[in-house]
Amino acid sequence: MLNKIKNIVLNTGVKQRFFLDFKNDYKILELGCGIGRNAMFIKKHFNEVEYHGIDILSEEKVDSFIDFQNVNLEKSVLPYETEYFDVIIFTHVLEHLNNPLSLGSEINRVLKSGGKIYVEAPNWTSILVPSFGFHREQHNPFNFYDDPTHIKPWTKHGIYEFLSDNCNFKVQKVGVVRNWLRIPLDFLIIIGGILRGNRRRIVSSFWNIYGWCVFGIAEKK
Repeated sequence: MLNKIKNIVLNTGVKQRFFLDFKNDYKILELGCGIGRNAMFIKKHFNEVEYHGIDILSEEKVDSFIDFQNVNLEKSVLPYETEYFDVIIFTHVLEHLNNPLSLGSEINRVLKSGGKIYVEAPNWTSILVPSFGFHREQHNPFNFYDDPTHIKPWTKHGIYEFLSDNCNFKVQKVGVVRNWLRIPLDFLIIIGGILRGNRRRIVSSFWNIYGWCVFGIAEKK
């Protein structure tokens, strides 16, 4: 019963609600897929989707569920057919790019008419958070610049302009990433993380409480 309640609470986040609206026949592209954390969530619910991902990781580090290609977003066009994808996922990549605005036309090209995109990046307010020295060897940033590969944080309006002007999409929603139902659980997770020396758990819950990230959802006209 407790696990069921926990799953319900965790699945009410804006990103999770976006994912849970997918269908099994979707073609999905994740820009900057990493090892596949988003893909693994989606696989649990829609294991028949066609899931493509690009990143600069070596292929052996990426989950096999992903049809992976090693692509540098700063230097390459997207290696896919025009209007191929139903959904694009673009989380925690914008802040690492020197010229993210150059991607807009390519993102528009590969997304189908009526297709949707979810974008997420650190909120500008993340630069105001103190750098937390608790178990630094476990990495995971509290302050935006704790990650030396971060270039610039984003605002809600910045996400809006990127999706509207650079991608030429109809923006449906922008906002701060915060799951209000999860917050009481987050305080318990933070206490547990301190007692167990787990920086990652503390960071994850702090991000939610603080509103460390911003998001945008848009549709191709």
